[in-house]
Amino acid sequence: MKKVLKSLIDLQEIDRQLFEIDEKKGSLPEKVEQLESQAASIVSNLENTRTALDENQKELTNIKGGSLDAGGKVKQYQDQLYLVTTNREYDALTNEIETVKAQMAEMAERQLILETEIKSLEEIIANSEEQSTDFVKQLDANRIELKQKSDLTDAKQEDLEAQRVELIKNISQRYLRKYDRILKARRRAVVAVEHSACTGCHKQLSPQVVYDIQQMDSFIECENCGRILVHIPKDED
Repeated sequence: MKKVLKSLIDLQEIDRQLFEIDEKKGSLPEKVEQLESQAASIVSNLENTRTALDENQKELTNIKGGSLDAGGKVKQYQDQLYLVTTNREYDALTNEIETVKAQMAEMAERQLILETEIKSLEEIIANSEEQSTDFVKQLDANRIELKQKSDLTDAKQEDLEAQRVELIKNISQRYLRKYDRILKARRRAVVAVEHSACTGCHKQLSPQVVYDIQQMDSFIECENCGRILVHIPKDED
């Protein structure tokens, strides 16, 4: 049991250092990931808006061309009015003129709508481009900060994780499962006893329990917080 408890003490120290590395990185990885997602969304929306602007501009060009053609037809029909010799021909031309003018009115209305939409889309694009630039600057700054912190900690983290893999090979699954369960809930799964108290929750322990812990011959958990209690001589602190 002494060997198991010693391995758990060593495992706790490795996990303590891994926790410290994660704290140094902080929330930067998640922040970078969130910014990248937001930046991608902005770029996607910007592309969609540009596509909509391009389609509207093309339609506006076609409408303007159609309006010119329609205007030419009206003038042509009006000139022909002076050449007709029957009421039937006159009425037919008049109907054609009214039809073309109605089409011109519809095109003028659509042109106004398109011009309004185009102006709005251009404003959206300008704002999105500015927002995208700000996001890229913020993202780059966070990437640089994350890289600087990662460069300092990644090598150590890899070494600690390798040590952890080797260490848990010597711990039975029964005790390892208990350790992992407590670690997940308490962050520190293995704690020393000092001044006859659990250093995890400061619960006072009976002399007999303290003695049993000092022998390191049994697996003892704190009745109050559930942590694994061990004896660590002062020269090992």
